[in-house]
Amino acid sequence: MREQIMIISLVLLLVIVCCIGLKNNVWAATNDSNWSSFPFRTTEATKYKYMYVVGGYHSIDDGSPAWGTADNADVRFIGEKMGEIIITYKDGSEDIIPLTFGYTMWYYNIWSHSSLPFKGENANTGLQTALKSVLHLKGAYEGEDKCVFKVKLQDKEIKSIILEDNKEKNGNPVFDGIYLTNDNTGVLSGGKITVNTSDKFFDSHTIDSLDPYPDSVAKALDSIIDGLMTKEEEYLDIPEFYYPDNHEGSYVYFSGTPLANAATGILYTNLKSMVDRTAEDGLMHESYKDAPAWRQSFGAYMENAGSFYNAMYTRTARGLMSLISFGQVETAQRATSFSNRWMMYFPENNLKILGKDIPGHYTVIVNQPMIYSTVLAPGGWPTRYTKELFGDDYQNLGNQETDGHGLTMMANYQLWLESGKDLKWIEDNWIYIKEAAKWITWSFENPDISFARRGLLYAESEAGMMAYTLYCNVPCYFGMLGYAQIAEAYGKTEEAQEWKACAEALYEAITDRLGSDKTGWTPTTFGFRHDPVTVMMADYYGYDTMDMDQNWLSRSRISYEKDITSVSNYDYWGAFAGVGYDHSMMTQSALIMDQMSDATKLMNNLSKLAYMPGLPEPYMIPEMVSVNIEKGIVSRQGDLGNLYQVSDAMKCYSLAIGVSAVRNNTLKLMPRLPENWELDIQNFEIPNAAGTVDLLVTYPKDGIQTAQVTLKETSGFEDVKVRFGPLPLETQVATAQINGAPTSCELVESGDSAWAWVSFKPTEEKQKIALKYGNSVEELPDWPEEWKEANKQPHNSANNNNNRKSKVGLIIGSTIATICLLTMGVTVGIKAKKKKGKNEL
Repeated sequence: MREQIMIISLVLLLVIVCCIGLKNNVWAATNDSNWSSFPFRTTEATKYKYMYVVGGYHSIDDGSPAWGTADNADVRFIGEKMGEIIITYKDGSEDIIPLTFGYTMWYYNIWSHSSLPFKGENANTGLQTALKSVLHLKGAYEGEDKCVFKVKLQDKEIKSIILEDNKEKNGNPVFDGIYLTNDNTGVLSGGKITVNTSDKFFDSHTIDSLDPYPDSVAKALDSIIDGLMTKEEEYLDIPEFYYPDNHEGSYVYFSGTPLANAATGILYTNLKSMVDRTAEDGLMHESYKDAPAWRQSFGAYMENAGSFYNAMYTRTARGLMSLISFGQVETAQRATSFSNRWMMYFPENNLKILGKDIPGHYTVIVNQPMIYSTVLAPGGWPTRYTKELFGDDYQNLGNQETDGHGLTMMANYQLWLESGKDLKWIEDNWIYIKEAAKWITWSFENPDISFARRGLLYAESEAGMMAYTLYCNVPCYFGMLGYAQIAEAYGKTEEAQEWKACAEALYEAITDRLGSDKTGWTPTTFGFRHDPVTVMMADYYGYDTMDMDQNWLSRSRISYEKDITSVSNYDYWGAFAGVGYDHSMMTQSALIMDQMSDATKLMNNLSKLAYMPGLPEPYMIPEMVSVNIEKGIVSRQGDLGNLYQVSDAMKCYSLAIGVSAVRNNTLKLMPRLPENWELDIQNFEIPNAAGTVDLLVTYPKDGIQTAQVTLKETSGFEDVKVRFGPLPLETQVATAQINGAPTSCELVESGDSAWAWVSFKPTEEKQKIALKYGNSVEELPDWPEEWKEANKQPHNSANNNNNRKSKVGLIIGSTIATICLLTMGVTVGIKAKKKKGKNEL
C-alpha cells in the first residue's frame, strides 16, 4: 500500500512539474538548461548565465519590396531595428537586446542568390570580414534554415523574456524560442535546433546583456552600409564629370551644384549604354550585357545577371524617342526597324483567330511575339483569351501591348519628321505604317476579338492589365494622328482620312471616358502610377505647353495637384514603381508643367538615385530604388541600367536641356533648370532640322540671367525663340538685349514661375543674350559685364574620380558654380496673359 502511495505521489509530482513547465512554456533539456518559446515567464527564483536565441529571419524575407520603396515601414536594410528581446529581472531592471539586421538578424532567400560583395569570386574581402565579425547570428552567413545567437545574462533572477516587434515596421522578426543555461559547454537540445555551446563561433560572438549594442557594432554596421549604399553626405561634394578623350558628338554639361555635376555623368553613361546595347540588327537589349541585379535587396547583388538581355520590350519605344531627342537618330532608326519587322510576324505566319486574319501588331516583347500567350498567361498573367472563348487559336494573338504599339508608331512618326518628311523614307516603311494602323482600325471593327469598347482600346499590358487606360490609348491616338500625316504626304488620301477619323474618334473617347474637365484625369485610368498625358504630348507637340492640346493640358494641371502628393509625401522620392514608371514620369510632368519647385527636388533626387560611387557603373540608372528617408540612405534595386527606366530618365534630362524639336518653322530653346543648375551644351543636334546648337545658360540670380546661343550649319526653321527662367512668380518687368543691342521680350506665367521669351532670326553669329528682371524698372540691376565660358574639349578624362574607397575611400572633387553676368540694352517687357496654344503642327 505504501509503495502504491509513493508511486501515486511521484506521478502527481511529475504531473505538477510538467504543468508548471507547460505554464511557463518551459521544459528541461538538461539538468541546468531549459527551452522555451516566446514569451518566457517564471515565478521561480531562477538565474541563468546564458541565453541562446533561435531564429533570426524576418516574416518578409527581403531588404525592400519588389518595386522599391521610400516608406520606412518597408525598409529592411542592414542596421534596421526590427524588434527587440526584453529581459526583465525580478528586481525590476531590464536588458534590451536589439533585433537588428546584420547583427542579430539576417536574410534567407535573397541571400542565397544575391550575396556580392560579401561572397563569391569577386567578393570584397574588407566587407566580408566586417560582416563576419559583426553578424552574431550563427548559421546566417552560411544560409542555414535555423540560426542562433548567444547572450551573456546578468547574475540576477529572471522574471520574463519577451519578444517585441517594431510596430513602425511591416512584418515581424521570426524567432522560435530560447535556450536558457548555466553551462557554457555541451549540447542543447529539445528545441527547434540543437546547439553546440562549445562552438568556437561563440568565443568571439557573444552579446553582453549589459552592453547589448556597443559602439563597435554600430560603427561596423555603418561601414557595411557605406559599402553597399549611398548616404546623403556623399552628395555634398560630387566631382565634375569629364567626357572621355575619344568622345564624338554632342557634349552636355550640367553644373552649379554637386548634384548637377552628377547629372552630367549620369546622362553620358546611360545614353552611351542605350547606343552600345543596340545590336547591328537593331535588337535593343532591355538589359545591357552582364548587367548586375539587386533583387529586393538590402544592398547585396548578383553579378552578370543580364536579366532581360535577350528581350526588346516595345514599351521602350519611349527610349527610341529619347535617342532621337539626343541626336542618336541612326540608332533609333535601326531599333525601330527591328521592331517593325517583328510586328509582321502575325501576317507572315498567317495567324488567325475566330477565322479572321490577325494584323501585325507590337507585343510585349517584340522579338518574342508569343511569349505572353504561351508562357506568361499560362504562368498566371491575366488574360481574356481562353480556349473556351476562342477555341484552338486562342493563343495566336500573342497579346495586346496597346501602349507599346502606339509608342512605336510615335517613334516611327518622329523618325519621318527627322528625315525631313522624306518620301523615300515613307516608301521604305509604308508596309509597316499601313500594318500598324490596320491593327487599330481592325480592333475597333472586331470588338468581339479585341474587346475594344466604347471607343477605347483594350490592353493586356502592364500599363493596362485587362483595362482601358490613358497610357495605352493616348499613344495610339498620337500614332494614328501622325500616320495620317504620313499617308497624306505619300498621296494616300483614303488612308489619311480613315486614320485621321479613327484618331479623332479615339480622342473623343479618351476625353469623354477617362476623365472630366472638372476633376482632371481619373487616376485609376493612368495605367501606371502617374498621369502620362503631358509626357506623351511633349513627345508629339514639343516641349512648349502652349503648342499642346489645351483641354488635355488643363486636365493634367488639375490632376497634378493630387498626383504630386504621391512623391512629395515621401520627400520627393518616386520609389514605389520603378525609376521610370514612378520617379521619372512624375519628374517629366513637373518639368513640362513648369512646376519648378517640385521639379528641382525631383531632379536632385534623380541624381541621388543614380549616383552610386564605388559600386559597379557608378552613374548607371537602376531599375528601382529604395530609400530610408530618415537616415538619408539610398539603395539600388533591380536590373541595373534597365532600358525602360533609363529611357524615361533620359527624357527628364532632355526636358531640362530644353532643345525642343522644330515645329512650325520655329526652334524653341527652353531650358527648365533645377534651382542653381547651369547648362552648357555643345554640338547638340537639333531635332527635326539640320545643324547643331551650342547653348550656355546661367541660372537666374540677383535679377540677371544670361544665355549664349551659337547655331552651326542649320536649316529647316526660320525663327529662334529662347525662354529665360524660372523667374520669381511675382516678377513684373523684364528687359533683354542681344549682343549689346536692346531687344523685345515677352514675360509670361507658367506653373509656379515667370518666364521671358526672346526671339531672333537664325544666324551663325554667337548670340549673347542678357535678361534683367524685377518688380519695377527702377529696381533692375546693371547690365552684366562678364560672360561665363564654355567647357573646353577635350578634358583629361583620367581625372574622373568616380570610385571612392571601393566604397572605402573619399570622393575628392570640386563643384564649380559660377554665375556670370552679361552686358547692355534696355527694352522692357511687361507681363502678358497666357495665350491659347496650338493643337496642330
